[in-house]
Amino acid sequence: MAEPARVYISEDEFFEFLATAEGRFELVDGEITMMAGANQRHQDIAANTLATLHAQLRGTKCRPTAADTAVKTHGNIRYPDVVVDCGPRNDRSTWATTPVLALEVLSQSTRLFDSHMKLIEYKAHPDIQYIILVDTESASALLHYRQGDGWRERIYENLNDVIEFPEIGASLAMNDVYYGLEFGPKLLETEMSP
Repeated sequence: MAEPARVYISEDEFFEFLATAEGRFELVDGEITMMAGANQRHQDIAANTLATLHAQLRGTKCRPTAADTAVKTHGNIRYPDVVVDCGPRNDRSTWATTPVLALEVLSQSTRLFDSHMKLIEYKAHPDIQYIILVDTESASALLHYRQGDGWRERIYENLNDVIEFPEIGASLAMNDVYYGLEFGPKLLETEMSP
C-alpha cells in the first residue's frame, strides 16, 4: 500500500497555521512537526536565563525573548528556549530579525536532536554568534561561539563559572541559570584496579 503524499508548506503558510494552532510546532524540511512539552525544571532554567539577560540588555539594541520567538534556519523554523535578537525591532514579527544568541535547554527527549541537528542549523545561520546548550540534570553548559570563520567550544561545569558574550555586552552566571534548583549527589568515577 502506498504511503499518503506528504504535504509541504511554505514559511508563510506555517506562520498562518500557527495563528490558530494549539500546541507548539516547528517547520522542518517543509513539514509541520510537533514539539515536545517541557517540565518545570526546564522552564525554570529558561526563565532564569531570560531574566538574567533581560536585566543586562535593557536599553541596548538587543532583546532576549522566550520560546515563542522563531529563528529561521535555511527553510526550517526553530524555537530555541531563549533567543537574543539584535536586529531592528518589529513588534508584529513572530521571528527574530537578527538572532545573535540561541539557547537550548536539553531535555531527555530532545537532547540528541538539539545537540546535533539544531546545532548544525544554528551554526549555519549567518547572524548567530553564540549557541548555548544547558543541561537540566547537572550544572553544566556547553557554549559554541563564532571565532573568525569557525566555531569554538567551551564547557562550564562549576556554579561559580560565568559565560561571557562580548559581542552583545552581557554575561550569564551559572548560579543565575540554576537559581532555585537542586541537584542530586554526583556519582564519582572510581579507578578500576588491574
